[in-house]
Amino acid sequence: PAFHIALEPVEGFTRWEAGDIAAILPGDVSPGSAPATAQEREYSIASTPEMGRIEFIVRQVQKDDGRLGLGSGWLTKHAAVGEEIHLRLRPNPAFRATAESCPVILIGNGTGLAGLLAHIRQRIGRDAAPMWLLFGERSRAHDRFHAEELDSHLVIGTLVRMDYAFSRDAGDGRYVQDLVAEAGEDIRRWVADGAAIYVCGSLKGMAPVVDQCLRDILGEQRLDELADTGRYRRDIY
Repeated sequence: PAFHIALEPVEGFTRWEAGDIAAILPGDVSPGSAPATAQEREYSIASTPEMGRIEFIVRQVQKDDGRLGLGSGWLTKHAAVGEEIHLRLRPNPAFRATAESCPVILIGNGTGLAGLLAHIRQRIGRDAAPMWLLFGERSRAHDRFHAEELDSHLVIGTLVRMDYAFSRDAGDGRYVQDLVAEAGEDIRRWVADGAAIYVCGSLKGMAPVVDQCLRDILGEQRLDELADTGRYRRDIY
C-alpha cells in the first residue's frame, strides 16, 4: 500500500524548492548522533513551502520476514497522527527546476510522483511553460495517486498532457517506459522546442529502461547534451 503523509511544522521551517529531499529520522532515535544519521530515510517532497506542510507519497515496504521498512513502517504505521517527526531538509540541486519559461516533460512511476508533483505545484499561478506528465503504476483503481488534483491541472492547463500506464490492469499491461517509447515523435518535438526532461522513481527497472528509451528516441549525444546543460534531470532511488 501507498500512503499520503503530511507533516505540519511545530515551528517555522527552512524553505525548500521543488526537487529537494526530506531525511526522516524514524522512531525514538535521538537526533544529532552518528547512528541516528545512519538510520535516516530520504523521501522526495511533494509539496511547496507555500502549502505550509511537507508532503510525501510513501510505499509501505514489507520485508521477506514480515517486518516493515524502517522509514516507511514508522511513517505509515508506528507513528501516531499528531506525533512529532524528526527530519532535516536536504537541497537537491540536480533535480531542482529549470527556468519556468522552459517546457517540461515529467516521467515517473510509483512514489516517484511525489518529486514530479512538487514541480507541478511550484508552477501553479505562475506564467510557466507547458508541462506533460507520463506516469506508470499498477492499477488505475487503486494507484492513481492525487488523481483529482492532477485532473484539475489538466483542465486548467497547468498540465497540457497526461499519459498513464497500469501494468496490472487487463487491457493495459504497460509500464511508463512503454509510454515513453510510444510517444517518441512527440518527445522529439518537445525537446526541439526547448523542453527539459525530469525522471523520478525507481532505480531498478524503471530508470535505466526509460533512459535507454530516451537514448533511442533522441540519440546518445543529444541526451548527454541535455544532461550536461541541465535539461535532463533525475531523482531515482
